[in-house]
Amino acid sequence: MSLKRAILLIMLGGAVVPAIGQQIELPGTGGTANKTARPKVDETALRYFASQGDTRRLEAEIARLRALYPDWTPPDDLFGPQTDVELQRMWKMYAEGKYSDVRSAIATRQAADPSWQAPPDLLARLTEAENRRQLVNASDAEQWGTVLRLATDAPGLLTCTNVDILWRVAEAFVKTEQTPRALDAYTYVLTNCNDPGERLATVQKAMPLLTDEQIENLLKLERKDAAGKPEFAALRDDLIRRRMGRAAENPEYTVPDEDIKRMEALARQGTTPGDPLLLGWYLFRHDEATRALEWFKLALDRKGGPKAAEGYVLALNFLGRSLEAEPIAFEWRDSAPENNKAYLDVVIALLTADPPPVLDEIVLTRFSPVVMRDKYVPGAQALGWYAYNTGQIVTSQSWFDTALNWDPNDEPSAYGLSLTYWRLGDIARLNAMVQSWGPRSERIVALVDPVVRARLEARNAQTTTQIDPRLDPLGAAAARLTPMPSLTPPPIGTPPIGLRGGAAQYAQIPTARQFQPIPQAGTAPRAYGAAPYQAQNPLATGQFQPLPGATAQPYAGAQPYAGAQPSYAAADYVPTPRRRPVARSVARTGSTVETAAAGGGGGGAAVARGWRLMDLDRPMEAVRAFDQAIAAGGRAAEDAAYGKSLAYLRMGMTNKAQAAALEAPQSPRRAVQLSGDLLAQRALAAYKDQRYVETIIALDERSRIAPEQQDLMVLRAWAYYQIRDIRSAQRIFRALQAQGNAEGANGMAAIDALTRKYRT
Repeated sequence: MSLKRAILLIMLGGAVVPAIGQQIELPGTGGTANKTARPKVDETALRYFASQGDTRRLEAEIARLRALYPDWTPPDDLFGPQTDVELQRMWKMYAEGKYSDVRSAIATRQAADPSWQAPPDLLARLTEAENRRQLVNASDAEQWGTVLRLATDAPGLLTCTNVDILWRVAEAFVKTEQTPRALDAYTYVLTNCNDPGERLATVQKAMPLLTDEQIENLLKLERKDAAGKPEFAALRDDLIRRRMGRAAENPEYTVPDEDIKRMEALARQGTTPGDPLLLGWYLFRHDEATRALEWFKLALDRKGGPKAAEGYVLALNFLGRSLEAEPIAFEWRDSAPENNKAYLDVVIALLTADPPPVLDEIVLTRFSPVVMRDKYVPGAQALGWYAYNTGQIVTSQSWFDTALNWDPNDEPSAYGLSLTYWRLGDIARLNAMVQSWGPRSERIVALVDPVVRARLEARNAQTTTQIDPRLDPLGAAAARLTPMPSLTPPPIGTPPIGLRGGAAQYAQIPTARQFQPIPQAGTAPRAYGAAPYQAQNPLATGQFQPLPGATAQPYAGAQPYAGAQPSYAAADYVPTPRRRPVARSVARTGSTVETAAAGGGGGGAAVARGWRLMDLDRPMEAVRAFDQAIAAGGRAAEDAAYGKSLAYLRMGMTNKAQAAALEAPQSPRRAVQLSGDLLAQRALAAYKDQRYVETIIALDERSRIAPEQQDLMVLRAWAYYQIRDIRSAQRIFRALQAQGNAEGANGMAAIDALTRKYRT
């Protein structure tokens, strides 16, 4: 038995060794006579390969015969004519893989000539080829037990000439939980086989099946090429990638710093997105979003596809740069479900930010249809919080109501809806919500029950754990309003800012864009039927009442809910005067409202008194208070001139508002706001006077300094309609309709009626 065969039998070990040992008897290992007699060598295969000019097989056959018969030398007439044509045809069929045809040809010739015997080498090779085919088929079918049985029955296959068979046997050992034997098989290849490609492929085959430690043991068998370069250098980098990929999927795992440095070097040297993408995900999952962002960007620049875009968007969002991430997230949203989820998360983070940002109209325009299409409750809830926090309470109510219709058991949406009823002074609906949700939501009960509210405020004051808005933006948005403010609800249109610790502070924010996507506008109030809430206090015996100071009627200065109005006819559409929400100016003047009300002197007190009168919708009296502050001079004069201009705008006196703005220098931001308001007021006045072209001109001038809000879009659309620029009007009405604005549907109906009239 040859040395290689003996080593192989020792490698297989266990129960396999006796079976293999009993069945194998190589040439030259028989009886005593064979030791002295020169064995007869079957050279038919050699001559066939020579006749076919198959140099590769010819050389392999010569090497095989020399290994079996050390004293044998190739014949001189190797390339001479073949005498046995039939035998040559059998070898040809064998070379073509037609093993069953070879068996048939052998049987046919033996039937015709009983004295003829097939060459033993042909029969051995045929049997080996058939066994090889069966073993490959069993491996492809993942019949691992069959693979090992065939390898035991045909040990001649387990040599370096059949490295693929050795790989398959090693895999079968792993799949049958005999990993040490698989490791022996891979070790045999790396110890005895010399083909560089096969040696490299052997480690690559082993990597998915063995542990890092076992692979490291195989790498110790590494050889160096003629230039002295280790043959497995590239595979060591693949091991780093594998460890980093596992750690990227499970943050509980980490990799050494030297692995990260090596990956950074590979990512910079390469031109493909794979390495920077892998590095970015590892860093992001291990709370290093800033470093991850750099690699996600590199992967995206190298056309890394949806996965690179997802990582880049998530990293920007985690770093609080959601506004920057939103366009990229929108661009890739349809590439994969993960990208769509990333887009939704980014917009929700924007809508629930504290303080609420002034979003471009396009952000809301393209997000609202996605929410409505998918009936996405978190999206509707986020739109509700954004509208609530920017003072658009009616719009907020509509979104929370929509979210609750989609998921009747969503407590955050019910809480948001209850808040809107509290802000609107809608006692009946608020009480209905308390009756329905009382057993399930303590904070909803706190809106009407002072005892529960005090208990909730005390508990929250002792809580130090804060909700991370990056992980739960919706929960953080709701928590900012819990516990509830104990003061009277502010005027409609005034956004609540900083509702924490039970103290309410209402501050004015810029209203460069009014958010108006109102789903299901004008629908009837929802019915809430649940077991009534039984409060443990005297109020449980009767109807719940709103908080002290809440009025039964909405604030007098509130704009009407557009979706609840009757449909306008095109001829009698009357635009609602624009009202900038006004709030106290304590932060700007340093004075308190109480001091101003008590008649305190000074410019600051006069400004505070003016803002208070604006809150009470008494703009003419506010003008006089602001005049006093302007006369006093100083820093208060700037605030007073600004307030006086807003007061005149409140009364529709555009020219006086423009003059008032010039009575004291204004900051650039405030000057832009006033210019926008003045142009908007001028457009409204022109429309009322049926000067529609001047309306469009004023709106065009305003659009150069500030984005156009929905109410001004409505005004522009009707102005185009009146001058019969139907195409422009139709384009704007369609955009409004897509955002849920009722005037969009009214405008489209008017255009349809007009075009039918012209057609008839």
